[in-house]
Amino acid sequence: MIDHPQYRRMLFRRFGTPDVFEWDAIRPRALAPGEVLVRVHFIGVNYADIIARRGYYKWAGRPPICPGFEVSGEVIEVGPDVQVGIGTPVMAVTKFGGYTEALIVPQEHVFQLPRGMTLQEAAAFPAVYITAYHALVEVMRIRRGDDILIQAVAGGVGIAALQIAKHYGLTVYGTASSDAKLDYAKSFGLDHGINYLREDFEAAVQRLTGGKGVKFVLDSLGGYGLRKGVRCLQPGGHAVTIGAAQIVPPTQFRLGEWARIIGALLRGGLFHPFYFMERNRGLSGVQILLFWDQVPYLRGIVERLLEMYGAGAIKPPISEIFPLSDVAAAHQLIESRLSKGKVLLST
Repeated sequence: MIDHPQYRRMLFRRFGTPDVFEWDAIRPRALAPGEVLVRVHFIGVNYADIIARRGYYKWAGRPPICPGFEVSGEVIEVGPDVQVGIGTPVMAVTKFGGYTEALIVPQEHVFQLPRGMTLQEAAAFPAVYITAYHALVEVMRIRRGDDILIQAVAGGVGIAALQIAKHYGLTVYGTASSDAKLDYAKSFGLDHGINYLREDFEAAVQRLTGGKGVKFVLDSLGGYGLRKGVRCLQPGGHAVTIGAAQIVPPTQFRLGEWARIIGALLRGGLFHPFYFMERNRGLSGVQILLFWDQVPYLRGIVERLLEMYGAGAIKPPISEIFPLSDVAAAHQLIESRLSKGKVLLST
């Protein structure tokens, strides 16, 4: 039995603002059959981590919680019946626990890096690309010649969805809060950018499409933003929602913020089945964490995505890299809505 050294991780023992994070020491247990120990080098930060820290992510449970769904690093120990060799550079997906220096992962959730992929790119890869691929390819069933509206197009999932959509030959409309973000997205192939702070995105879509609307909408807003997105659909269109950034409550009470959220909820309202039947539109939701136990499906998606990476069709965009000790600053950057692409932590 290996006598493991202590490693550190970041966790929070109460919900709240980014300053709730604190160091914790761990000593990995003995590995079970099929498990590997990964020495973590980089960690992907996702909006779901922020929602968990605020206390609104039901799958996270109660504190103490160590967030983190994706890491990259090298295998430093293997349990029985493992085919991955020690020293192999890998990326891994996990149900939380990723904000750490070392992590035990079942080998079915570990992926060897393709030629040319860096450890930084690997940490920025799984969560956003799996989500985008499942939403666009498996749920929407996108086809060449279709068009799509991607909300928050300059974010992690937004850029991943944009790259996949362009690979499949779609025309892409995208929203963002600044011209700088739209210019960034255009460097990845965005066809039509909409600054939603300057122009109503629903009116813009109708103008840009000559009143026809779009075939697909990838929503990450929720509330009134989701309803407006659904109204952008043409008959036979389909919207997929992957988040609710517009209506997630803040960690501290701010009257103006709560008024905005309540307004978005009330204006968003509820959808009646007849609404979709009469307009021949569809609405689906995606929570990729629920595919954790569907290993063949999950691995199949990742393998297809890695083939796309190898062909040069997709490439993870990295915005900023913070040391793990500065996790609060990483969360603050994402909450500020100033980040573009993926934010990473390094150990």
